[in-house]
Amino acid sequence: MSISLFQPGQMIFREGDTTQEAYRILKGRVEISIAGEGKAVILAQLGEGDIFGEMAMVDERPRSASAQCLEVTECEVLTAENFNEAVLQRPEILIPYLASFFERLRTANDRLRMEMRLRARAEQQAPVAGTTAVVAPTMRVVAPATTAIVPPSLELTRVPVAAPVAGSPVAVAPVAPPPAGGYQSVVLTAVTDHARARLPEGTVVIQKFPYRIGRKHDTPGKGATVFASNDLPIADDKPYQISRNHCSIEREGDNFFVRDRGSSVGTVVNDAPIGLAEDTLTQDLRGGENEVLLGADDSPFKFKITLS
Repeated sequence: MSISLFQPGQMIFREGDTTQEAYRILKGRVEISIAGEGKAVILAQLGEGDIFGEMAMVDERPRSASAQCLEVTECEVLTAENFNEAVLQRPEILIPYLASFFERLRTANDRLRMEMRLRARAEQQAPVAGTTAVVAPTMRVVAPATTAIVPPSLELTRVPVAAPVAGSPVAVAPVAPPPAGGYQSVVLTAVTDHARARLPEGTVVIQKFPYRIGRKHDTPGKGATVFASNDLPIADDKPYQISRNHCSIEREGDNFFVRDRGSSVGTVVNDAPIGLAEDTLTQDLRGGENEVLLGADDSPFKFKITLS
């Protein structure tokens, strides 16, 4: 394991590279992007403590995204050989890397479960030759599956609202596109006194994406740090409204959105529920104020996310 220093604008690795090191940011910021049509699509803006590049170390495949420094950045560099040695000699130093692996596994598992469920529903709704399909007016219409299921990308996690289908209402109106140049500020504010009392500060300026939110653990040494990796841990009491890994605020290009991370009770964004019990794991944020509720309808954990 070694330490490397990178300068602003320096590329740590590029999409398609065959390097296999993993990195943990000790100081600075790193932007993760993939090639888009005409320009790079920003997927993450990482900060101190964040892990990136770890999947190439495991699956030995070309890099699926590029990593570029936004400022002077110091990183811990871990090779596959370092990882194997640490497993045998100092497993405790691998906890941040294991937490990152678990987060990716949760994301892939949740998206695959959602994809399987929606495809199964679409196949059930597909009209049989010579018959007329009847769709309940409140059910979201999903296009019938015509191709084999492909594992979802681990890089793109945003699921935009589907376009309206003739004769079928849409539960949530599509969010207007971001302004030219994108949003410059993302601020999280506690709305209720209960939520405000459990934040380090009543207002949080978010400068890294994904920004992960989950239940706080006060008992160290119980493995919680392996299974929970949060930028904003929030204290909660039984019966829990906030899950250990609840939701995250993320970006894809100039779009910002909330993603449910497999919470038990769910997440509501601008009155639109998201989570494994719903038809989508994500909800786009609009310009201006957005209301986010963590937990059930009567949850006291209500927040406001302002994009400007």
